[in-house]
Amino acid sequence: MRISSRLLPFCLVALCLALPVGAEEKSGLQVSVQKVTLDRADVRGGDVNMENLDRLMALRVAIRNTSFKSMPESEVTWEILRRKYDDSGIELTSGVEKLPHLKVGEAMDVTWGIVKVLGYRNGAILRKDELEWELTFKEDGKEVAKFSSKPNFAMLLKRAVRVEPPTAPPPPATPVPAPPK
Repeated sequence: MRISSRLLPFCLVALCLALPVGAEEKSGLQVSVQKVTLDRADVRGGDVNMENLDRLMALRVAIRNTSFKSMPESEVTWEILRRKYDDSGIELTSGVEKLPHLKVGEAMDVTWGIVKVLGYRNGAILRKDELEWELTFKEDGKEVAKFSSKPNFAMLLKRAVRVEPPTAPPPPATPVPAPPK
């Protein structure tokens, strides 16, 4: 079967438009969120393929002002839900951060929140806690935009129990050069 040379560009454009984009945009803010590992204390089990997972994770947020005017200083409330793998418990960790003034087209990357994630890996089976998040941007006490990982985040939030965030890991030690002899 031959594909027409005119049809091929249309198929490529349709494929590119169908692929999901990693960032959301609302009210002149483009926000992209990734879950990142801050510290890893995984332990091998007795079996060759067994591994207990013990990690500290956070949200790395990329923010860009896509509006035609500068964005004043604002307040961001972040909420992270940890859905435990071994029972139906949901834990909430939250906080409030200040977002500095962003000029038109200016972008910044920040890391917010810290959550302990537990689980295990046994061969091809991986069971670990799942993280869901929500970011609420406010200017002068008025909500400007809200971004979340799941549409049912509010329902999960009702079942959550608030916990204190774990302490952040210390920065890696830098080697001190030996004094010259």
